[in-house]
Amino acid sequence: TALPAGLALSDLDDEAFRGLWEAGRPLTRTERRVVDGSGAIWLAQSMGPVWAEGGSAADAVGLRLRCISAQRPVVELNGATLSEMPDAEFVIADDLLNRVRAVKSELEMRQEFELWDLAKSAMERFVEVLQPGATQRELAAEASRVALAGGARDILVFVGERPGEHEPPQDTPLRCDDIVRYHMEILGPSGHWCELTVNCAYRDPTDQELKLMDSELLAFERIRAAARPGAHLSEMAGIFEQTMREQGWELGATTTAFDFHGQGMDTIEYPWFSAAPGWGKSQDWPLEAGMVFSYHPKRNIVNGPAWTTGINEDIRITPTGAETFSGDWSHRWRRMGG
Repeated sequence: TALPAGLALSDLDDEAFRGLWEAGRPLTRTERRVVDGSGAIWLAQSMGPVWAEGGSAADAVGLRLRCISAQRPVVELNGATLSEMPDAEFVIADDLLNRVRAVKSELEMRQEFELWDLAKSAMERFVEVLQPGATQRELAAEASRVALAGGARDILVFVGERPGEHEPPQDTPLRCDDIVRYHMEILGPSGHWCELTVNCAYRDPTDQELKLMDSELLAFERIRAAARPGAHLSEMAGIFEQTMREQGWELGATTTAFDFHGQGMDTIEYPWFSAAPGWGKSQDWPLEAGMVFSYHPKRNIVNGPAWTTGINEDIRITPTGAETFSGDWSHRWRRMGG
């Protein structure tokens, strides 16, 4: 499907396109933002003026098209087929777009902090209403109601009462006789995501569980101090592993889970890092101030307890290290009952 001739998107928010080409400068007379029949957004550049109103893409000289929204082929654009544009150069800019969106603006940072206030309120509501016999869905509904009332657009919820259990809420009563782990991923009013977990203990944590929590929180502090612009996610993963070994933990087989992944208007954004070879290390970009990550490194610990820590946090990169959005939120075991 061809575009209506002359369709331009010059009225789009410049912030949405910042840095895509020369730090988001205004369009010149040789450029135009266009949309193809599939909805992908492109930046069209040519040696002379981009086709005039009512004209065709075939009229442009030295046309260069860069996709800035999706990796899609273009068969027809503004009435001209590829065969009619022999000197056109099509450039997929997915990598560029991903790098640009990885660095958040000051407005986005404020929106992230506001979202975290909402997320903590939702999680606290779960803790308030948690009691034996209540179903997973009933309790999740109470927490979700707080998030939705605060403007949340979407919610992912996982709950478990057994080690390794991490499932959507079921119509099943909670026993509340061991550990209850509750996790929410919330899409806030601004369109940004966050992730948060609470560990509710209906017994005293074992010495091993306490030690593992202390070890991982120590690793978290060391990683935060080292996560400065220019560092790499792989180095942060190395700090985690080194700390765990120093604390006496034996690490087993490599996991495929993300240790860190970018987070913003997608719940998983570039860059990311997993200890798994190949794809897991494909996005080990240098850190930049303004990047936001979901933090949840995990390792198979041979001599560890059955219950892992469940630490899950969002952090932002600053010139002096990583800062949390959660403020005074505690990742430690919450002792419930008497």
